[in-house]
Order: sequence, then C-alpha cells, then structure tokens
Amino acid sequence: MHIQQQKSICFKRPLGIVLGLALLLIASPVLGQGDCVEVELEEIGQMDLPVILNGIGTLQAMQEVTVKSEIGASVQKVHFRDGQRVEEGDLLVSLDAAKLQKQLQARKAGLREAEARMKNAQRTYKRQQSLYDRELGSEEARDEALTAYTAAQAQVERFESEIGEIKEDLQDTRIRAPFGGILGESMVESGDVVQAGTPLVPLTRNDELEVAFTVSEKHVSQVRRGQKVSLSLPGYPERTFHGEISFLNPVIAQGTRSLRIKATVENNKGRLLPGGFASVRLIVDHRENATVIPEEALIPTREGYMVFTVQNGTAHARVVRIGLRKPGVVEIREGLEPGTTVITTGHISVQDGDRICGQNKASEL
Repeated sequence: MHIQQQKSICFKRPLGIVLGLALLLIASPVLGQGDCVEVELEEIGQMDLPVILNGIGTLQAMQEVTVKSEIGASVQKVHFRDGQRVEEGDLLVSLDAAKLQKQLQARKAGLREAEARMKNAQRTYKRQQSLYDRELGSEEARDEALTAYTAAQAQVERFESEIGEIKEDLQDTRIRAPFGGILGESMVESGDVVQAGTPLVPLTRNDELEVAFTVSEKHVSQVRRGQKVSLSLPGYPERTFHGEISFLNPVIAQGTRSLRIKATVENNKGRLLPGGFASVRLIVDHRENATVIPEEALIPTREGYMVFTVQNGTAHARVVRIGLRKPGVVEIREGLEPGTTVITTGHISVQDGDRICGQNKASEL
C-alpha cells in the first residue's frame, strides 16, 4: 500500500510543475507591468518669489468728528439731509439769533454812551493837566480827572469786548462743516433747544481711509514709509484695493512684540466704509530665481519635510528645508537642485528605492 501511494505521487508531480510553469508564463506580462509604481513627475523649476507679510486691520476714517453747538439757543433750521456729502464751510444748522441781535444793539448803544463820557473825561483831564502845569490848578483835581478818564476808557473797552463776544456768538449760530465729508444721521430738529456742547450731526471724511495693522518685531527692518500694500475685504471678494504705508509707530508694543503700522487707502468712489475688516498684504522683498516645487510634492515628517526624486527610474527620498510658500508652490532652500525630477502625485505608495513608472506633468511653475 505504501509503495503504490509513492508511485502515484511521483506520477502527478511533473504535471503540477508543467501547469505552474504555464500559469507563470501567462501571468508574466502582468507581473512585468506591476513591477513599478505609477506616479506623476515634474521637473523642479525656478521663479521669483515675493516676500509677503500678512496682517489683519480695521479701516479708519482720516477725520471723524461729531459737530456740536458752541452756544445755547433754539434750532432755527437744519440745512442738510442724513448721509449728504458736504464741503468745508457748508452751512449745516442755523440757530435762532434774535436774542443775540438785541444784546448786540444794546451793547452798541452802551458803547456810544461810554465813548461820549470818555471823550468828555479826556477833555476835563487835559484841562486839569494844563492848569496844573501852569500852577493854576491843584494836583488833587488833576488826579480826579485822570481817574475819571481812566474809568471811562475801561468802560469803553468792556463794551467793545462784550460786542466782540456777541459777534462771535452770532457767528456760532451759523454752524458750518469743519471739513468736507459725509454726514451721518441728524441728532436735532428745527425747534429743538440746544446747549453748548450738544451733538448735532457726525461728519466723516472718507475720500481717504487708514488701515491699522501690526507686523512682528523681527520684520521691523523690512518695513518703511511709502511701501505699497494691498487689501482684501469681505464685502468685495473679487476686488483688491491698494494703499501706501504712511505711519510707523516709533515704539514696539512690549506685550505683543509687534509694530503698529498705518497705511493710507484711496477711497474716491466711497466704496470702503470706516470700521470695516481688511486683510492686508505687504510685499517687503523679492527672492529671484528661487528653487520651487509643487506643493503636493512635499511630504511632512516628524523632523521636517522630504520629497521623492526620481533618477534612472528609481525613487530616492530626499530631506529638504523649505522657505517661502505661496498657493501651490513651495520654495526649497536646501536639499534639491533645479532640473531634478520629483514625484508630485502617487508618492503615498512609494518607498525609497522603488522602481517608478511615471509620466511628466506639464509644469505650471
């Protein structure tokens, strides 16, 4: 029984070998195709890269004030509409000036009377001085005349001062725009009684705006007045606005170790509104002929970053040090040279030393 089984096994083995070889021959083309990893490749290029500082700022009006009354009176007329654009000197509010006009007339009448008394006192003093010089009058009479003349002069000056104050108050009944801009909502109506300091209407100059933002202390040497900035605003996602740095704080904030900066932004068409949020981009330098790779070629590691290069159809892992980044592009500071081919897609399945089946992708760098 044992001998028969042994013969049977010897008979079947050659058939199994033949079948296995046949299957191997049939599958060999497939195995040959699967012997390398399919990836996409791209040759490393060079390009000029801007060095950009990003900040977040708030738009501010160049001038903003709440126009107030400087005297107490009733509002005679409001000469503007809410939201109206005005120029410097435009009349905004008229206050009732009738009481001041009456006071002015009374002070002018008092001044004329005081001037008449002063002239009469002056003549009396001159006469007494002449008599005293000729030793025909007493010193006491001369001094009394001088005192009366001095008092009359003082009364004239007091009336002149009061008249001047009343005239200023009369001017203050005509409240005008201190500068050109856009008016807000009126805070008074005709007939209202206002006091000195009562708010009347806010006024904002918005033909130019400022945007305030900060940069880190380490970038202080790269920032200067006159540099251009670009702004992105949520309300205008498809537009970019431009400005120029007009102010650098002379002191670095100790709490944040940052420098406060202001840039002036043109707003001739009034699209931008004070108080709005803005993303600020400031180009402080350019790196010429920087070595760059597509962003998708970069592989993060615990120690930093790496890429897979391809040479003679074989993948090689290379540790790299990166620099600037912009959408879709990463600068390589160390580890790669221009002209090297890197794997951009499919490197998740690649290991160092793998054979690579790839095709070059049209470079967008």
